[in-house]
Amino acid sequence: MEAILKNLMLSLLCLAGGTLLALHLVPNELEQMRWEIAGMPESYPLEQKFRPILLLLLCYVPFLAALPYTLMDTMDRYVSRCYINYFFLCTAILLLIYLLADFTDNMERFRTRFDDPLTQALHFYATQLPMFLYQVLPYTIMTGALWSLSKLSSSSELTGMMQSGRSLSRVCMPIFFFAGMAALVYGIFGFHWAPNGSLYRQVILKQEDSSQRQAVPIIYRSEAYARIWRIQNPASFSNPGLPMRNLIIEQFDRNNPGRLTAQYIAARAEWNKENSTWTLYDVYTRHIVPTGQRPTDDSHDDVLICAFDEKPYQIIAPTQSNRIDAMGTSVLYELIRTGSGSQEDRYRYETEWHVRLARIFSCWVLVLLAIPSAVTFQRRSPMKGIGIAVLLAALMLFLYRVFPSLGESGLIPPWISAWIPNAIYLCIALYFIQKNLAHRSLSEWVQAYLSHRS
Repeated sequence: MEAILKNLMLSLLCLAGGTLLALHLVPNELEQMRWEIAGMPESYPLEQKFRPILLLLLCYVPFLAALPYTLMDTMDRYVSRCYINYFFLCTAILLLIYLLADFTDNMERFRTRFDDPLTQALHFYATQLPMFLYQVLPYTIMTGALWSLSKLSSSSELTGMMQSGRSLSRVCMPIFFFAGMAALVYGIFGFHWAPNGSLYRQVILKQEDSSQRQAVPIIYRSEAYARIWRIQNPASFSNPGLPMRNLIIEQFDRNNPGRLTAQYIAARAEWNKENSTWTLYDVYTRHIVPTGQRPTDDSHDDVLICAFDEKPYQIIAPTQSNRIDAMGTSVLYELIRTGSGSQEDRYRYETEWHVRLARIFSCWVLVLLAIPSAVTFQRRSPMKGIGIAVLLAALMLFLYRVFPSLGESGLIPPWISAWIPNAIYLCIALYFIQKNLAHRSLSEWVQAYLSHRS
């Protein structure tokens, strides 16, 4: 009983930590959604409502991984610890190199553009962490498997495990499980937080110094509501709650987008997040009627409340939000579902959507490639296989550039262009399994596995 409680202690700690993290992150995400998504919370599209759900799941991923770990036997826990240690070590090393290189490159920008460079830099890199992890996780998942399996193989521990009656696939099962947990984290980051980090990066690094930040005018076109916002002094991306100053809002006829129906010229505009309305101050309203109809007198109001559906984030970063790497998966799905944009844009949206899904499964494919590359039962170093696997992993980056570009141009269907790299690497992994694992054919390897299972 004492041993069971000791094993469950890790799961209980992860559960408590995940709950505390969820209590902090999920309410903040719900608040952020009120600033970003048009309409009220009850009218949000279903794909946007997944954001807090996935964030809640992310908080409990350590618990979901720790609970099966406590139920494993001694050998599985040993293999798991070996893989987890090397996985986190590889991730920490790559992340540290990435952060140091990026900070060195942007250090001068932080010093000259921000009043408190250190605080702003810490906040900036906190928002960039999901984006950085999204870029490195597939490869640290693979290198963790390469490193751990090569250690077990070179020390003959793997041979001893297999002599106990377990097949290689059974020995590697904990690695596949924890690689799957890491792939789940990777997929959650790619849903919204990695693209949002990319958007935040584009906006912050393009901002001028603090004395000039408010002097850059923007124009936002809302096709859904047939409005154009022209703002001389917008709020900053990092603080969208500040008032918008010196703005003109042009309302067009939805049935005839070329016809202007109203114009609002205001000194200041503030957004009320409680009821999703805009309050315009010192505003002149011009009502424009078709030629031949009786004109309506212009009016002036000190305060005018307008039920415009646009939200601050939509207005502040209109050009950056059109970049596909800065769009969340929910936004891509909405654009695909509504058929927004030109045919070329729709090809781009569909290709990117399938690429994000395919890259989740690429994590398992890379682990499958790592097993025959790192495992050796002869007296030879596994470094040759590891080198080939690392080279192939680097080549996968190239394939994820080439084939999606064919899908974006419409030369091949978007879903095929996204999944071709996985198909290629799955074939390579199966070939390596056939060639390197006990020199057995693939059919013999499968039969041995099935016979062991039976």
